[in-house]
Amino acid sequence: MTGPKRGIALIPDVLFEFDMRIKNGDAEDDLQLIDGIIEFQEILLPEKPTTVCITGDYGDVDMCLANVSNGVEATVEVAISEPDHGFDLSISCVHFMMQKSKEFHLFGGTIGESRQLRRFVMAVFLDTVMHLKFKVDQKGSNVVEHCCSFESKLHGCASHQIKLENASILVKVTWSPLIE
Repeated sequence: MTGPKRGIALIPDVLFEFDMRIKNGDAEDDLQLIDGIIEFQEILLPEKPTTVCITGDYGDVDMCLANVSNGVEATVEVAISEPDHGFDLSISCVHFMMQKSKEFHLFGGTIGESRQLRRFVMAVFLDTVMHLKFKVDQKGSNVVEHCCSFESKLHGCASHQIKLENASILVKVTWSPLIE
């Protein structure tokens, strides 16, 4: 339905709209994986991680959700400097919620030069520890895993430096309240 009647009874706490495509060259050649909206009522969404499967024309997408009622926003910034040669980097975040851990994939790609990755923003329960895992794969050698942990706070920031054989990774986390 179009026009002013659309959305008159819109009462969900969260309205999540998505349009996910599979890159296929030019934008007009991209395949529509999923497109639509999901409504969530805060009171009905559990604090433990819940996975929702969204089925599309060209595959399924699993979305992990949790109600972070007493939480803070964590903005993670990652800068890579002085790489001698290329390496594959995978970054994930491990949260412990309701005595259950859940690992979220944040980044996967090849690093060939000094660069700042895009920022990653997530909600974290206040006064808990957020763990970041960095897996470094240099062609022809073993995968090396580095972990760093940050205690969530209402305000502030913290940083951690990871020294690799052929590069340096600087991780900075900035904390801010979800609701003021």
